[in-house]
Amino acid sequence: MQGEELFRSDNLVVRRVRGTGARVPATCFVTFGSYTVEYDLERQGFGEDFLRDEGIDTIHVLNRDNQWYQYPEMPEALAAIAAATAKVPRVFTYGSSMGGYAALRFARAFGARTAIAISPQYSLDPRVVPFETRWQADLARITFREGDYEAPARQILFYDPRLRVDAQHVRLFEAGGQETVMVGVPHAGHPVGPLLVETGALQEAIRAIVTGSFTPSVVQRAVRERRARSQHHFFMLSRRAAGRRPDLRIGLLRRAAEIEPESHILSELAQALDQKGAHDEAGPLHEEAIRKVPGNVRARIFHAAHLEAVGRRSEGAAVLRAALSGQSGSVMLMGRVLQMRMALRRWHLGAVDAAFERMVERTRHHPGYGRVTRWLGRRVT
Repeated sequence: MQGEELFRSDNLVVRRVRGTGARVPATCFVTFGSYTVEYDLERQGFGEDFLRDEGIDTIHVLNRDNQWYQYPEMPEALAAIAAATAKVPRVFTYGSSMGGYAALRFARAFGARTAIAISPQYSLDPRVVPFETRWQADLARITFREGDYEAPARQILFYDPRLRVDAQHVRLFEAGGQETVMVGVPHAGHPVGPLLVETGALQEAIRAIVTGSFTPSVVQRAVRERRARSQHHFFMLSRRAAGRRPDLRIGLLRRAAEIEPESHILSELAQALDQKGAHDEAGPLHEEAIRKVPGNVRARIFHAAHLEAVGRRSEGAAVLRAALSGQSGSVMLMGRVLQMRMALRRWHLGAVDAAFERMVERTRHHPGYGRVTRWLGRRVT
């Protein structure tokens, strides 16, 4: 990647990218990478193309893995950012989900007065947020170094108010903030960024925040007026239909794929067709999802399940082993569970497999679910 490297360790890269032209002077954005399955520090930074083309100078923080930035060298990385932004009058932070956590938590370390966060977590520490049960297998590998939350002067939070766990995180940020602007985007899921980007609302919001003309209602109106053109809108609706109305789910995924046949949509459509028994139609969709994004680990896991379902068991097992190579945390746990279930079916223990599936669904919202998942996360390799 092009740009001036400000800091590098085994876990982090901090890279400065100059904006095209000088349309936005005296301004710098510091972005933080999101949850990743691409353990590559040379990938693009969050929002890199957009911010560069807008003429905004940007410093991108890239994470090797999913430690929620609990690295011992974070103070050094933040000091490098502080040195680079010391003479910049206006500094913003920007990130989504895990990157949103960092954008809010680290803004004050280098004098950023405004943090822009999409679906952020207040913390992942179960002692602080016992309601959070996502990413528990990743959490098992994290040593927390975060202190009390010290909010920037202004925090702008985009989130789905209908997603209870995300709303709980946002309320904690609000309670600890000085000036908090909350922008609810109902039914956009986690994170809300894809819907905002597809409708153009996020791009318009960033421009308005930079110029000081930002109004949340303008963003919300733009989403309502344009969401029928968004594949992510139909994708999230399909998630709501999953389990209760399988035919509706498939129809919504087909609509999403018509708008933009992205890898994750094709993969989920193929999985839904497999669950209905339409394996002949599902097979090419699995292959197309992987062709589009070879690094889509979930697509490879779903493809392995498809191969097992159509009787190509040894091939499916090989695909799954390859998909899990180099993975860890929640993705690895997901794959290991599938390996176990595939083995049960090979051993003609379908009843045990079905009972296991029911048990997982019943316990997913149990208070002990997070503890069990963290225990497993420490042990899956």
